[in-house]
Amino acid sequence: MGSLCLTMIYDIFEAHAQREATDSHTDRTTYIVKQLMALLSTGISRTERDVSYYAERLNVSPKYLSATIKRVTGHSVTSYIDRYTIPILKDYLNDERLSLTQITELMNFTTLSYFSRYCTKHLGLSPSEYRQCLQPK
Repeated sequence: MGSLCLTMIYDIFEAHAQREATDSHTDRTTYIVKQLMALLSTGISRTERDVSYYAERLNVSPKYLSATIKRVTGHSVTSYIDRYTIPILKDYLNDERLSLTQITELMNFTTLSYFSRYCTKHLGLSPSEYRQCLQPK
């Protein structure tokens, strides 16, 4: 009988907790999100695209940063990094004075092949194909 009463109390408590629950974010999580966006808006993603870099700058672990950003925004940290990086990448590719090797160095990619894979993944075209699409026909 006692265990049945205890179970009933837990059920009532759970129902009450779910009804009263709000998805409010703490000041700390809000601060982390705002600081990440501020860092990204400086253009640092041109050379820094690793989550661990941003976690270190914000004095948190990469796992905590990833979980916090995902929980608050519904998107991953890397998706935000890419959102800020792609316009920079496109600007460089639009500048015909820059070679692909120069862009690779400016954006701190380790190799030209990695740069090409990154472009293909995010632009749907290789860097060369992207530039060809920009040429007037």
